[in-house]
Amino acid sequence: MPDLTLYDSTADDFPGYDDYRVNIHSDGSVYYNFPTIIQSRCIVNVERFPYDTQTCSMLFGSWSYHGLEMDLVYKNPYGDLSSSVLNVEWNITKLTAERHVVYYGCCPEPYPDVTYYLTMERKPSFYVVNIIIPTFLITGMAILGFFLAVEAGEKVSLQITVMLALAVFQLLVADSLPPSSDATPLISIYFNFCLFLVGFACVMAVLVLSIYYQPAVVMHRWVVRIFLGTLAKATWVYVPELDDHVKESTRPEASSSEHVANEKTRRYQLGSETAKVGTEQDEPTPKVQSYINVTAEHWKSLSKVVDRITCILFIIMGLCGTGIVFSKFTEEE
Repeated sequence: MPDLTLYDSTADDFPGYDDYRVNIHSDGSVYYNFPTIIQSRCIVNVERFPYDTQTCSMLFGSWSYHGLEMDLVYKNPYGDLSSSVLNVEWNITKLTAERHVVYYGCCPEPYPDVTYYLTMERKPSFYVVNIIIPTFLITGMAILGFFLAVEAGEKVSLQITVMLALAVFQLLVADSLPPSSDATPLISIYFNFCLFLVGFACVMAVLVLSIYYQPAVVMHRWVVRIFLGTLAKATWVYVPELDDHVKESTRPEASSSEHVANEKTRRYQLGSETAKVGTEQDEPTPKVQSYINVTAEHWKSLSKVVDRITCILFIIMGLCGTGIVFSKFTEEE
């Protein structure tokens, strides 16, 4: 019986290793075929989960004999997968064999080994139906909050409910994700991205409510020009007619010395006579801040503009983020 050892084995021995006979030929070749169950360690890269492909190596060699005493070669470079049992989670795509000769520092003799590389591809259908699609649908529910009227009083409540539902769902599916500290799964990054999107929608809903119930009677001119002008037309929001009134900011009265004219006399020497040509008077320029008188309806229109812009940004960020994450899944390794 040859000295055959699986270097990365996690079991004590091969089941059935001592129960079957060895085929020995006159040329010195020894063939040993026996049924067994192999338990081996495999480094798993879960970055592209659930669209990942894993390659596990199984190194077989002699633990006691070097290459001058016992040589080890493979019979076929490719493993026979015709009798492999179908698995509900993995597809075995390839099984190849490679022979290596290693020299260790302890001994000058060579140590041959045969390494089998088992390539497996995960079946993603289960995770797509039970994890990815529900996450996408829960995130899409946040869009409904943008169409909900402020008067309903449930705008912020809806966004918070969607955010809590997404967080609870992520906790439930956390056990289905393979744990790994070497690489962060892209699906986990997508979960955090969706949570950020819903949180962004919740913050903007609070901002819209604050604008809607704004008690101020004036509005900055640049806000009117940008939001109630250009953006209101782009988002199809009706804006009532504006009272274009410029309100100067109050300013403490200047001291009497500032109101006294600075007379500067220009004198020109004409021979032995000087003549007073004229005087100049410097007046202080008052600091003016422009406001426009508005009503409560204008603040309501401004809140609708902000709400619709936020909805557009939400959809654009959601589609771009989803496209970027899922494009990583389709990249060749």
